[in-house]
Amino acid sequence: MSHPTLLSSTLRRLTVAVSLVTSTLFAALAAAILFPQSAIWTWALLFFLPIFWLHCYFPGYVSYSPTSFGRVREVVTSPRAVRECVVCGESDDSGVAREFSTQLVVAGIPLATTDRGENEYCERCHAVEFSPDDEAARGEREVPVPEDGSEESAELND
Repeated sequence: MSHPTLLSSTLRRLTVAVSLVTSTLFAALAAAILFPQSAIWTWALLFFLPIFWLHCYFPGYVSYSPTSFGRVREVVTSPRAVRECVVCGESDDSGVAREFSTQLVVAGIPLATTDRGENEYCERCHAVEFSPDDEAARGEREVPVPEDGSEESAELND
């Protein structure tokens, strides 16, 4: 499951707008207090980014490392019953689903999801397609299998 983006809902858009306004005001106030004799707006710009980032960080909008910029691709692999394997077309009760997403990220905050999808593989095809030394499989996150084996518990871990 991809991370929700900063502007994925109306409430998030409103929160970001309020954060932009309050961050600007706090940055200008901090610049005026700390550097009263100099150009306030120059210092306000320097204070703005960390204040705005903190506004986004506390509500949970920061989903990646603060040094993440650009497009970030994430692949989540989880075991589950597969209706139709994308390689061979067979169904399998012990298959694997791979959810992938590509997001545009600025300072760890996902702004937009540019690509999203899901592929289902039977156990045999997944072992062939994604061997442990395969470059495409590196960096993906695996969802742990619950001890009781229930599908509902596996979905809660996603």
